[in-house]
Amino acid sequence: MIERIEEARGGVSALYGSSAIGGTVNVITRTPIANSYNVTHTFQSIDGSATDNILSANATLVNEEENAGVSFFVNNRNRETYDTNGDNFSELPELKDNSFGTSLFYRPTENQKLSLSLSSIYEYRYGGEMVDGPAYLAQQSEERTHNVFMGSLDYQINFNDNKNSLIFYYGSQKTDRDHYTGVMPDEEEEIRSFVANPPYGISNVTTHQGGVQLNNRLDNFLGGDAVLTLGTEYVYDDVYDAIKPYNYLIDQTTTDLGFFVQHDWDIVPQLNLLSGARVDKHNLVDNAIVSPRFSLLYKPRATTQFRLGWGTGFRAPQAFDTDLHIAFAGGGVSRILLADDLKEERSNSFTGSFNCDKATEHFIAGFTVEGFYT
Repeated sequence: MIERIEEARGGVSALYGSSAIGGTVNVITRTPIANSYNVTHTFQSIDGSATDNILSANATLVNEEENAGVSFFVNNRNRETYDTNGDNFSELPELKDNSFGTSLFYRPTENQKLSLSLSSIYEYRYGGEMVDGPAYLAQQSEERTHNVFMGSLDYQINFNDNKNSLIFYYGSQKTDRDHYTGVMPDEEEEIRSFVANPPYGISNVTTHQGGVQLNNRLDNFLGGDAVLTLGTEYVYDDVYDAIKPYNYLIDQTTTDLGFFVQHDWDIVPQLNLLSGARVDKHNLVDNAIVSPRFSLLYKPRATTQFRLGWGTGFRAPQAFDTDLHIAFAGGGVSRILLADDLKEERSNSFTGSFNCDKATEHFIAGFTVEGFYT
């Protein structure tokens, strides 16, 4: 169901905004073009003492006019805990996963497209001492139950003989997590207090992102062709993470309003200059942040190309969902406290590459040399 994966190294906040400070991976899903289905089952045995079963399936349906289609997917996984050294503590945690979703598209006219995507992810994860019963009765353990719901809606219309396109997009994600991280105390009095009020916690994370983008093709721009892109987007993120017995709480709401412009110019057929900039106003940063980007591509022949690039990135001083429980892994507890005078992180990234490919009827051979510094 994946059409391609794009990797952008270095700071690319000009395109993606806050947190695109060191690189971005963009997974682009495939638009259904024919009816098809696929079912796969994978069974794995880990050292003969644990099993891993994965069942996945997907299907696509397209109408006869090919102006509407839908994709479905489902994935189920069950993996047992694995103890490699016989100490009754797992090296691989127990996993129970179930995910499913659908993507739909509809073209009301030749120059319009409406896309909708909905998906759900459930995961249960347990690692630590391999005992029967609740996680808090183990000497040390971690237990996580995730329910993640995601959705997106996109609308695109082309006009002016396809020289212009206008895109509206919206996406949302909600994560509900129940979690336990704990170590059984040594003292009898502490044990009684611990068992009476074990350190279970909850996490609720809600993200909304919406925006609009205008693309304008410029024919014969200073002797070449160019595409000018303008847009704006708004991101809202709310994180609530609490473990009451540890007196641990993160209650944070962040917003980011961004405006961006990009100019993609084919100066001559062999030379392309991509330039852009973005202005972001994050609610945890006093001033607006400007993030420029430049990239130069030279193709002396169809099989060879040189590329040079420079871009900047920034990361606002906020507690991110991915940071919440990393410090718990060793059995301790850490609280994230944000100082009042924090400023954003900034990055400068430089990239360069040389690529040469030779194609024949049955294969392509080539090589790439590249370097990047952030």
